[in-house]
Amino acid sequence: MPRKGLTCLLFSLLPLQVAASNLIDLAHKAGFDRCDSAITTEFKDLAEQGNGVASTGYFNDRSFNIMATWGSEKDSVWKNTTFIKFGRNCLAYSVIGTVYGDSCSNFNEKNPQWGVIKEQGGFTWTKNKGGVNAIMKSLPNGSCEITYRIHQNYDATSPQAGKEKKKSAKKTPQKKGS
Repeated sequence: MPRKGLTCLLFSLLPLQVAASNLIDLAHKAGFDRCDSAITTEFKDLAEQGNGVASTGYFNDRSFNIMATWGSEKDSVWKNTTFIKFGRNCLAYSVIGTVYGDSCSNFNEKNPQWGVIKEQGGFTWTKNKGGVNAIMKSLPNGSCEITYRIHQNYDATSPQAGKEKKKSAKKTPQKKGS
């Protein structure tokens, strides 16, 4: 079967409230284990909000993907994370988008740690002191969409959530009111 066909068959959608335990159950059913603490930690905000939708997918027992959304109109998040088992580690590669309730220029004024690198085609490229890049885009409703990528390395042997080994992202954009 072509890879595209296989990919479509392996995705499932959770249209109801999503908890981290639901995501872990789906990972286990797909044969993906030993990254429970990484999944719990990466999707902690989704579980706390309680109004999310998630889709999962996998190719084999070494990688698992979760794409999810949560929040409300001017305070929403989307996140696409691929978890990869690598020895005793679980690597989490995420692309995250948030909506900041005010303009991008307002975000820049309140968050000077995000220095502007370049403006291109309606997008503003920024970078923080930790080396994380973010792309900002002004939305028609006056808010600002911020997209960034982070990589995390978790110890897959740790039974407790949040026992991550090392973070490559020092600071991520903060939402209004944080």
